[in-house]
Amino acid sequence: MDPVMLRAIERILVVLFAGMAIYLGYRLFLAVPTHRDSDGKVTLPGGTEVVLNRAAPGLFFALFGSVALGISLYSAVQATSAPPMTTGDAPTLASYSGLVPEAGGIDPTLEQAQLRRLFFTLNALVDASSSEGSQAVAERGDLRQVKLRLMRTAWLDGWGDHAAFSDWANGTDARGEPPDARFSAPAALYHQGRDRP
Repeated sequence: MDPVMLRAIERILVVLFAGMAIYLGYRLFLAVPTHRDSDGKVTLPGGTEVVLNRAAPGLFFALFGSVALGISLYSAVQATSAPPMTTGDAPTLASYSGLVPEAGGIDPTLEQAQLRRLFFTLNALVDASSSEGSQAVAERGDLRQVKLRLMRTAWLDGWGDHAAFSDWANGTDARGEPPDARFSAPAALYHQGRDRP
């Protein structure tokens, strides 16, 4: 069965059970006499306390159902599907949301700015690493793969072929003159925060 369909069924079940908890909590609230004492106390991080005095047990059921329902409606349903290993394509992430703004339509300029900041940090971490020898080579190789995967998600059409850039970056660590003039911008992004050799 399709992963998105399974997540949709899961979401429907959560909403049904949350609705049932709210309804049964309301019915229990009406059925229990009001002169009984019932207290509820929740201590949150930071020393904050929430205290409910003279609250009927049904109120707790309704409160639990309301929280579960709110979280279910607020959080997005996400499903990842990975293509066969032979294609070399990136896994795709489908996101469907209730009350959350759609995940699609990310501004490319904003995404490029986020990548520049991430690459600056990643490059600074590797430059500050005290690893030597084969450990340093392994770290740089891992960093190269992380950066290429991040770039794949934000690759612009004007940058040319991502696979060709990846081959060049894997062979030379994106050093030297790029084989395609369109690789200048992604190479600058790749080396963000350091002088490009």
